Amino acid sequence: MIVPQKSVNTLSFSILSLTVAVGVTSTTFLTTNINSVFAQVSRGGEQILPGEKSISQVNQLFVNPSMGNDTTGDGSESAPWQTITQALEASQSNTVIILSSGTYNAKTGEVFPLILKPGVAIQGDISNKGKTVIINGGGEYLSRSFGGQNVAIVSANQTSLSGVTVTNSNSRGYGLWIESSNIVVRDNTFTSSTQDGISVTGEGTPSINKNHFVRNGANGITISGNARPEIRENIFQETGFGINIAQNASPVVVANQIQNNRSGVIIQANATPLFRNNVIQGNREDGLVVIAQGKPDLGSSYDPGRNIFRNNRRYDINAKAAKLLFSAAGNNLVSSRINGKVDLQGITAATAQNPSPQRTLTPLIRTISNPNQSPQLPNNQADLPQFNYTQLDSGAIEFVAPQAASRRNSLNLVSQGSTATGQNVRYRVLVLVANQQQQNLVSSLASDAFSTVWQNRRVMQVGVFGSQDNANAVVNTFNNRGLRAVIEPVD
Repeated sequence: MIVPQKSVNTLSFSILSLTVAVGVTSTTFLTTNINSVFAQVSRGGEQILPGEKSISQVNQLFVNPSMGNDTTGDGSESAPWQTITQALEASQSNTVIILSSGTYNAKTGEVFPLILKPGVAIQGDISNKGKTVIINGGGEYLSRSFGGQNVAIVSANQTSLSGVTVTNSNSRGYGLWIESSNIVVRDNTFTSSTQDGISVTGEGTPSINKNHFVRNGANGITISGNARPEIRENIFQETGFGINIAQNASPVVVANQIQNNRSGVIIQANATPLFRNNVIQGNREDGLVVIAQGKPDLGSSYDPGRNIFRNNRRYDINAKAAKLLFSAAGNNLVSSRINGKVDLQGITAATAQNPSPQRTLTPLIRTISNPNQSPQLPNNQADLPQFNYTQLDSGAIEFVAPQAASRRNSLNLVSQGSTATGQNVRYRVLVLVANQQQQNLVSSLASDAFSTVWQNRRVMQVGVFGSQDNANAVVNTFNNRGLRAVIEPVD
């Protein structure tokens, strides 16, 4: 069936980015390199070419949870659909899905997680950061990095999310999951998710601007993997950590208000974030915590940080457990509010291995203030909620990465003759399939799954994991869908 769509006038756009330097704007292009799902066969990097690209038409689809109808509607303004789920299914690239005020949840027919599509933007009411457009719910999502998670919305490349409120009250619920994509997230509210408002991981390079993160269970936002997002002009408050930066992440964090959390920011593992012009204040423990090999750039002698630290109860900067000296020059900061060694002159400590603000490139999207204005699209556990950290000693905090489901009730069928003896053992997850319907179901849960033969049986390989816990979580996901999954250790 051909779905009628409302077209608007021809337009063109260019990929824009804001530099970290205040008041400076540049036009450029973005290169996004996406790892294959589950560390399987690698795919080539995706590159957006320089210059402008014209879009012949941008379509608008309308959704109204109270007045719309997925059966009789056609997505037009006069006959909107009821669910975002239906709009996403029917949408094609260069489409904006416009949401009316109301609550979008399982009761209104939504099927979670909502998985965004490349080139398809979702927009609610940007004037109040989506306070009247509420997306509430979550469902099982198979992360290529962390296995099974409960997520409300899953991002995609070349798209945007704006003007909505996102809540996931399920156990360890995440609002928005961004994994190796360059989505633009702007003018939203992320609140009351039991885990995090947003998780950014993999090779993600999103632009996260002018959002409000409040009262999420663990963190406002967690940035892990090799992610390099731009985090600009957001408010983080009343959460465990406002911003949690781990693994090899290197975000650029500019002009945010990080206040009234348990602690404002934690930087750990090998993370190398850059901080400029932020206000970190009123947090109940520390303003900013650095542990392990974390090495932030808080300003140098030639590029001052201009971050403001004030009224944090214990320390403004707690670097007691930091193993590396880092630079923090040019901030509103006094030495008596620092625990540990920090280079306040910005001379002896090498700056973080992080792209400079002027080279941090992320696409922006122009949102629609009314349906007649054309947008521009970018080219390009039954466990209880818990904080993502544990106390090491009186002054150090350690981050616990997003957790996969525990091993209980998992089906651990190990192939005959296989042993896990090496230190670098990995765990291959295979799903037994008997027909095309089962193959389609597997592909819908794991887009990089491929067919193979195992013990003379037809199976699909869905991932190779370094952690047995993550492999077990994936097995649970498929078993819960009526399939039979097995784990095979491989050296």
